[in-house]
Amino acid sequence: MSLELLDVIHTRAQAFEALKRIAARHGRPLNPDALVRLTHRADKKRRERCIELCEALIDLLAASFGASGAEIRSPLRGRQEVSRIRQIGMYVAHTSLGMAMNEVALGFARDRTTVMHACHTVEDLRDDLEFDALVSLFEKIVSSAFTAWRMAA
Repeated sequence: MSLELLDVIHTRAQAFEALKRIAARHGRPLNPDALVRLTHRADKKRRERCIELCEALIDLLAASFGASGAEIRSPLRGRQEVSRIRQIGMYVAHTSLGMAMNEVALGFARDRTTVMHACHTVEDLRDDLEFDALVSLFEKIVSSAFTAWRMAA
């Protein structure tokens, strides 16, 4: 792809226009419907994978902290202890698993700003050595548990 095309691609629409130009240069028609289906299929797989990953993480949170998985998954804020456990899960999903905040939000069925708040809160609470040790231990558990998961991706 030429530099002129790389310099102008900032949106999906611009990427689509660049693909049309490349296809025209090679004398091949571009089927927009097939491209849209392919994009939707990839988006759907990504969403499903985010949800599946967060579901497994929530199960691990429940087992590690002795909380109910149903409470952690609840759309309600719930008890402070459960809310804090959920925040730790969101933080670890973002920092240790490398998920984008919108992906974590999708997986935890929350708003992206809620995930941002959770990450900031946990980061601030890590100044407490006991809390930091707890989060560090959970990060190690998650890192071990999800190594095979990442390799399969």
